[in-house]
Amino acid sequence: MAISIRDNFSLGTHEPQSPMVRNDVGHPSFTLTIDGKVMQAYEGQTILSVAIDHGINDIPNLCNDEKLEPTSACRMCLVHIEGADRPLPSCNTAAEPGMVVSTNSDELFHIRRTNLEMMLSDHNAYCQPPCQVDCPTHIDIPGYLELIAKGSMKEAARLVKEVLPFPFILGLTCPAPCQKACRRALVDEEIAICRMHGYAAETCLLDPPTPFVQDPPTGKKVAVIGGGPTGLTNAFYLALHGHYVKVFDMQPQAGGMLRYGIPEYRLPKDMMDREIGQLWSMGVDFQANVKLGRDFEIDDLFAQGFDAVYLAIGCWTSNDLGVPGEDANGVVNAIRYLGEKVEGKPVPVKEGDEVVVIGGGFTAFDCTRTSLRLGAKVHTMYRRGRTEMGATTEEVEDGEAEGTHLQLYVSQTKIVAENGTVTGVEFQRNKLGEPDASGRRRPVPIPGSEFVVNCNTVIPAIGQAVDTKVLNEQSGVKWTKYKT
Repeated sequence: MAISIRDNFSLGTHEPQSPMVRNDVGHPSFTLTIDGKVMQAYEGQTILSVAIDHGINDIPNLCNDEKLEPTSACRMCLVHIEGADRPLPSCNTAAEPGMVVSTNSDELFHIRRTNLEMMLSDHNAYCQPPCQVDCPTHIDIPGYLELIAKGSMKEAARLVKEVLPFPFILGLTCPAPCQKACRRALVDEEIAICRMHGYAAETCLLDPPTPFVQDPPTGKKVAVIGGGPTGLTNAFYLALHGHYVKVFDMQPQAGGMLRYGIPEYRLPKDMMDREIGQLWSMGVDFQANVKLGRDFEIDDLFAQGFDAVYLAIGCWTSNDLGVPGEDANGVVNAIRYLGEKVEGKPVPVKEGDEVVVIGGGFTAFDCTRTSLRLGAKVHTMYRRGRTEMGATTEEVEDGEAEGTHLQLYVSQTKIVAENGTVTGVEFQRNKLGEPDASGRRRPVPIPGSEFVVNCNTVIPAIGQAVDTKVLNEQSGVKWTKYKT
């Protein structure tokens, strides 16, 4: 174990109270106790760096940075030290042999909360807050939260729409990376950021929608291929800037995956239609049931007088499992299944069925919960652990609460079938190895751990891809290796 780079190595003199040894850079080591656990430390380390080196990451701190001298300015990292008459900052208090440290107590909670509130009381807010940094679209989160607090719902919705036109839809479907960065969690709990702008938008949708002043007509015409969230977002801002926009989509109604890939219980379609409907009032046209490569080509649109074409065709092709037997009867396309359920069509899952859903993302849990609500017994199988799942913790816990049997660290090896019909899925247990290209640890099969889950329906939900066949070579559009 090496000395943490968080320390400035301003060594002091310590009387040894436990046997000393030397590490590879010549600093003596000793032990101390933090939260009841005996830990090894090196002379020159602070209490905070020892705690972090041993996996204690919940001591709040705002001013501690490895590139700066520790100053304890924020007073958030205070800890109790046995024998001390008051809590001390862990970021610049040297670790000493035999120390007994406690990092959490009611007293520390209230001190930290008071210190944070004092800092926020005169904060000039010129810096970008962590929630806004972690938001992919960098919405002005503090701005709309302040407007909501004042009761200015329309202005709050308008502020969100400056960078994203569908705050109601987003409020129900976004995985909310902003909330994971919310500093309010240092005081009590994170703010429900997504739900807040969803609430403001819903209030506006139930009242007359938030008006926008459009730029004068430019005379330019833009064709948008794809009526999903990306295409409709593009159409909104193009129309706002005075361009004529027409959206072409292969589905009967606009919305793309919002409509056909997200169940009604997660996104009520009547409210979704109200929010999407603002585009039609802005003069955007929509042509349904037409597909690129089948009904028209890109050159046809230019021939019709469009000045530009925006491609937003979405990912409607489900990834294959890549195992024997996946062509058996009873293997169900996840996206088609969810779409048929939304449209009220007959679906291949009924009460009493035994269903295996393979995957750990939103689509997998949408299929899981939809099947449970149809009366099926469901097994949700994922090859990594909870922290690697694409679905939010809330979504996973809701699936478990509704009754799915969740199994982790398992990978499918083959679909078991009799006379061409599914009877089960064979899995093999995994352990996690080194990280792969995604940055997540790669599942490594454990030999001899195979087992079979009996079922009559299998729903693979391991991701979707773009259908690259919709563009011919004459279109002049070339796909990247990422199929974009």
